[in-house]
Amino acid sequence: MGRVFSTAHVSIAHWSVYAWGAIGTATAYIALTCWWLTQDHSIPVYDAGDHLYTALEYHQMLAAGNLLGPFTQNTIYPILGGIVGALAVFVGGVNVAAPIVGENLIFVPLLALGCYQTGRLLFGRPAGMLAVVFVLGSPLLSSQFHVFMLDAPLTALVAVSVWLMLASKDFSRWEIAALAGLAVGLGFNMKSQFPLFVAGLTLFMLVRGGWRNWRGFAIFCVPAIVVGAPWYIYHFSELNKLLELGGNLSGANPANFPPTLSTANLLWYFWSVLNSQLLTPLFVLVAGGTLWTLVKVVRGDSRRALRLEFLVGAFTAWLAITITRHHDVRYGMPLLAYLAVIGTGWIVYLPRTSRLAALALLAIGVVGNTLGNDFGVGREVKLAVGSNQVVAYSTTGFLVGAPSYDGDVPSLLEALHREGVKIVTWTLKQSEAPDFSLEGLLPLVRIAGLEPSVTQRLEYASLANVATLVHEPVSDSKPPPCARLSDGTGVWVVRYDTVAKKFASYCPTRRPQFYAPGVGV
Repeated sequence: MGRVFSTAHVSIAHWSVYAWGAIGTATAYIALTCWWLTQDHSIPVYDAGDHLYTALEYHQMLAAGNLLGPFTQNTIYPILGGIVGALAVFVGGVNVAAPIVGENLIFVPLLALGCYQTGRLLFGRPAGMLAVVFVLGSPLLSSQFHVFMLDAPLTALVAVSVWLMLASKDFSRWEIAALAGLAVGLGFNMKSQFPLFVAGLTLFMLVRGGWRNWRGFAIFCVPAIVVGAPWYIYHFSELNKLLELGGNLSGANPANFPPTLSTANLLWYFWSVLNSQLLTPLFVLVAGGTLWTLVKVVRGDSRRALRLEFLVGAFTAWLAITITRHHDVRYGMPLLAYLAVIGTGWIVYLPRTSRLAALALLAIGVVGNTLGNDFGVGREVKLAVGSNQVVAYSTTGFLVGAPSYDGDVPSLLEALHREGVKIVTWTLKQSEAPDFSLEGLLPLVRIAGLEPSVTQRLEYASLANVATLVHEPVSDSKPPPCARLSDGTGVWVVRYDTVAKKFASYCPTRRPQFYAPGVGV
C-alpha cells in the first residue's frame, strides 16, 4: 500500500506546469458555476427544465429501488445524463443545483482532459493547456453548463473519444482502443447525435491503416457496442422519435431548416460557431489555426498523420451536422472538441511577437466571454461585415446568461409549501413563455414538495391547500403581483381565504398575506 501511494505521489509531482494549468482552469470554471447557481433564481427554460425533471424522476425511481426504471422509461433521450443528475441528487439533495453541479464535476474535467490530451498529441503540452482555456471560454458552453442540459456533457465525451482514438494509433494500441470504445459507448448513451462527431474520424482511421489492426478495432467495438447499444435495442420501436431531432420539429424556427443544397445551409454552422459558440476573437484564432495546420499537413512533419486524421474528423463532423435536416446552435457544440485544439495548437509555434499577439487575443476572447456571459458586464458589440453582422461581444447567453433574480419563483413555491399549500395549478397557455415555462415549473414544483395541476383554463378550488398561479402582463389596473418577472409579466397567487370565505390574491412573503379579495370569483 505504501509503495502504491509513493508511486502515485511521484507521478502527480511530475505533472507538467501545463497540466496543472489545465486542472486549475477547470477547477475555477466549476467554482464559477457553483457561484452562478447561488445567484440565479430564474425558472429553467424549456429543455433545461425538462432534463432537470427527468433527473428528478430517475432519482425517485432509484430511491424506490426501481433500478431499471430509467432504462425502461419511454423517452427520446438516452439515460446517461439523467442518471448522472439523479446520482448527484442523492449527494446534494432535491434542489436545482445538485444535478447541475454533479454534471459539472464529472464532465468539465472530462472535457478538459480530452482537449488537453488531444492538444498535447498534436501540438505539445503548452497547446494542450491553451486548448482547455479556449474551450472553457466558449459562451455557449458556459450557458449550457449553468443549467442541466445534455449538449455540454456530449461535447466532453466527444473530446475524450477523439483523444483516445487518436492515441490508439489507428487501433494498434489495444488497451487505448478499448478505452476509446468505452468512451464512444458512453457518448451513445448521452445523445443520439454523438456518432455524427466521431464516425468520420473512425472511418478515416480505418482507411489509413486501421483495417490492418483488426484485432484492435474489434477491441474498440466491443465496449462501444456493449455499453452503447442496449438502450437503443430496448427502445428500437421509439427510434422514429429520435430521428425527429433531425427532422421537421413542430414549433421550431423555420430558419433552422434551410434547403440542404443551399448556401444558407452550408454556412449555417459557420455563423453559429462565429456568433454563438465562440464570438469574433476566438473565431479568428480558429481561422488562423485551420490555415496553419493545413499548410503543415501538406508540407509534412513528424505529426502529419495525427493532424490529418484530426482535420478530417473535424471536417466530417461539420459535414454530418450540416446535412441533417434540423439545425440548432446546441447541435454544433461538440465541434468545440476540435475547434479548441485547432484554435490554439498553432500559437505555440508562432514567432515571439505573433505568439504574444495571439495569446492576447485568446485572453481577450475568454475574459470577454466570461464577463459578458456569466456576469452580464457591458453591452453587445456587433461588427458589420458586408451585409452580415458578426458578434464580437455579447451579454446574452443561450437559455441563460448572467444570473437572474427574475421574481424568485422557486422561493415562492417553497414558501407556499411552508404555508400549507399542497397543490398548485396553472393553465397550459400561461406557461408557454420561456420565463414561465411548463417544463421549468414542473421540476420546481416537485423540488418544493408540491403537486402540479395543469389545466386548460384558470380553475380555483375552495380549499386552503390549493393555490392557483396566474401569469399575465403587469398593469396598473391589476393588484400587485407576488412575483415580477424580467419580461414584464407577473405571477399572482389566488388562494381561498378560509377566514373571509372568499378568494383573494395571496403572497406568503407579505403582510397581510391575503389582499385584493374577490379575485378569481
